[in-house]
Amino acid sequence: MTERPPGMSVWSTRVACADGLTMAVDVHHPAAPDGPLPTTVICHGFKGFRMWGMFPHLARRLARTGRAVVTFDFSHNGVGDTQPEEFTRLDLFERQTVTRHVEDLGRILDELGTEEVAEACGLDAAAVFAVGHSMGGGVALMRAATDLRIAGLACLNAVSHFDRIPPEQMKELETAGHVSIPNARTGQVMPLGRAWFDDVATIDLEAIAEEVAVPTLVLQGEDDTNVTPDEGEKLADWIPGNVHFTVPGGDHTFGAKHPWQGWTSPLEVVVEQLDAFLPANEG
Repeated sequence: MTERPPGMSVWSTRVACADGLTMAVDVHHPAAPDGPLPTTVICHGFKGFRMWGMFPHLARRLARTGRAVVTFDFSHNGVGDTQPEEFTRLDLFERQTVTRHVEDLGRILDELGTEEVAEACGLDAAAVFAVGHSMGGGVALMRAATDLRIAGLACLNAVSHFDRIPPEQMKELETAGHVSIPNARTGQVMPLGRAWFDDVATIDLEAIAEEVAVPTLVLQGEDDTNVTPDEGEKLADWIPGNVHFTVPGGDHTFGAKHPWQGWTSPLEVVVEQLDAFLPANEG
């Protein structure tokens, strides 16, 4: 893990869900803030987790300029309690749904609004900005459309739809009750169950996006082959009053790798754009 910059702290906890599962949470913040810190929550994507590649580094960079920046694991992302960078709970991954991820983000906002977290981190969670990557961008968008605690939204190569499995692969759902998702990085085959497909069939992301009424930044990598630039254009068309910015040379993760291999030019552009967009305590 990269060393923490001088004057920075990380407050970590596990947040309980109604069904007994817990979510790991890290709050990155200046150790001695000059007044309450505006709060930003980062939502990871599909086959992602809070410790993946760029996320802790992005959180630290943004926190250094006067913010509390929160990273967390969705309850059903497949990462277990004891190995934060390994998919040891494929049973949970199989049962995930987008709706559950949206609920998880709401539970994180609940926790950030408690007196305990406010005192521990010096944050002001009355108005939170949500940043979401890929699937997490769609999740953050859905939450932002209905949750008044979210005061701003940033979409990083965010999906414009959740129905992303090729038709020929869907045959497995009928025979096995799940679809096998290969993970090229780990070599694992990760099952995605019927609940996911039943859930996404009910989600009209275009209609939801049109209800977003907070300042929104849409950042789209020009070389993303997973969530292609036309998806960013769709989000920009749907979300009222957004700022749409194309990141030159940006692939799906803006050049970031896991394990972390350092900053890239596209990722530096992302930091610059986010730093200008997100509120900060500059005192």
